[in-house]
Amino acid sequence: MATLASLLAPGVIGNYTHFEATEIFAVEDGTKAAFNIFTILVAEYTPGQPAQKTRYLNQDRITLKSLPGWKYGIARHTRPIEDLEPLVEAMLRTGEWSASGAPLRVGKLNVVPQQFVPSDGTTSAAWNKVLKNNFWNGSHVLEWADTAKSGPLKPFFEDSRRLQELSASVRDLVPITLAALSDRLGSLVIQLPVNVIMSQFHKIRASGAFTVDIAWNPTVVPRPLRATCELEFDGTVSGYAAAEIQSGQVTLPVQPGFGMYRGIIWDDHHQVLLAATGPGAFFDSVAINMNALTTEPRVFSIKDAEGTTQTFTVGLITGNTTVVGDTRADETGGHTLKRMYKDQLDRLATERIFIQYKPAQGDRNAEHEKALADLRALIGQYGREGVWLWDPYLTSRDLWETLFHCSYANSDLRALTGALEPPSEKPQRTLIKCIMDWVNRGLRRRTPELTKKQKWIEYQRNALNAIDSNWLGLRLEYRVKHGPVGFGFHDRFLIFPRTGEDALAWSLGTSVNGIGMEHHILQRVDNGQLIRDAFLELWEQLDQPEHLIWKRP
Repeated sequence: MATLASLLAPGVIGNYTHFEATEIFAVEDGTKAAFNIFTILVAEYTPGQPAQKTRYLNQDRITLKSLPGWKYGIARHTRPIEDLEPLVEAMLRTGEWSASGAPLRVGKLNVVPQQFVPSDGTTSAAWNKVLKNNFWNGSHVLEWADTAKSGPLKPFFEDSRRLQELSASVRDLVPITLAALSDRLGSLVIQLPVNVIMSQFHKIRASGAFTVDIAWNPTVVPRPLRATCELEFDGTVSGYAAAEIQSGQVTLPVQPGFGMYRGIIWDDHHQVLLAATGPGAFFDSVAINMNALTTEPRVFSIKDAEGTTQTFTVGLITGNTTVVGDTRADETGGHTLKRMYKDQLDRLATERIFIQYKPAQGDRNAEHEKALADLRALIGQYGREGVWLWDPYLTSRDLWETLFHCSYANSDLRALTGALEPPSEKPQRTLIKCIMDWVNRGLRRRTPELTKKQKWIEYQRNALNAIDSNWLGLRLEYRVKHGPVGFGFHDRFLIFPRTGEDALAWSLGTSVNGIGMEHHILQRVDNGQLIRDAFLELWEQLDQPEHLIWKRP
């Protein structure tokens, strides 16, 4: 509370008259008690404006198909800034936030160290998905977090699709993206935007130095500040300068160099940040692309299966690129960037984040075994809680070469196949071959497709049952997509669902039975949680006995 009091002191980081509270809450059916999902209090300067009573932004409560039994609401109100400290103290004492007049239950809250969130630069701060208008100098953020994530918060961590559904509904009403900060569910957050100054960093192109412009709020007496700027490139500080700000502008003589910059304005007297930038960069060169149509197009004709000729005309474009400005890649003529790129590829391969398989002629089996070893290594590293394998061509052999090697007892192992046969080389079709194929298709209609798949399923089941094993610690379920239920799929993924953390997923690039045998790329995808959710959506639809191939125990 001492930190809050010092930041709220007039003229330190801002002059505030009110705070706006936005409360996202949950109410269980049959009860009237509301529980905090996320509350943010934003300090504002709105002199002469009266406090606003509580209003609900959704008259009809939000309901989730994925989580029946609960309703969600959004309340907003403003209060005088002098009410903020007593209300927070009362919340910590009673376990209820009561600024709106109706008590809002909170979980067991723990204070989080003070944070400063800059505005977005070349990268985006996750906090800015929930903070209000954090566009300028940045904001101090104080937070009391529900670390247990119990009660109505727990279901959102059991199935992230529920949070996605709630977040989308909330986003329709207020610019708050809960799914971007799932770890902040249950928190009460105070946002204190810096408004005693406005500041901006500029780069002088000729010298590489930076200038800092500041303008003081007319209600605040100016005082000396300190500005710093640093450049970071290739893990080193490639440039740095600091200077005291006595007037509206100061020059920071940062030596010319490559890298991302970060600027900071510091108040020595109050020992507080007044501004910070995220990692940023300025343009040193601009590429201008010009395209011109050629006078003569490309023309070609083809014959379709019926012998009809079709003619196509494609207009051609000639392109020219002109670069204006500094065209250097780096100080070593581009060699540093090339080495950094190679280092990154080596690191990604070592961590199995990105691996290319390029088997030489006659070495396909060896590369296949290496690729299988990489899959087993990933399973050994991340498979403590579960491993899900999603592949339309997945067979019983693929399972005992991958999931059977999971060393974690009773890990949640799942396999989902489309019961598809691996594609084979197709010879060039002649007219006679087309006729024969048409005749054969007519004959095959007498044998329903479902029967063929049932034979395939029975073969996989028998192959797994024939394994001589004690099945110790193996918890595996193998399902198949066939018939009208669910949706077809093509991509292949290795998924680690992980509870309490975002899921991880690797794109295999090919089916398990052919991994490493032709050129393909095994790589971790950025949206592992969404891949996990898509898998789970289909898995839950295929819950009838006809979709089960094999299960242990």
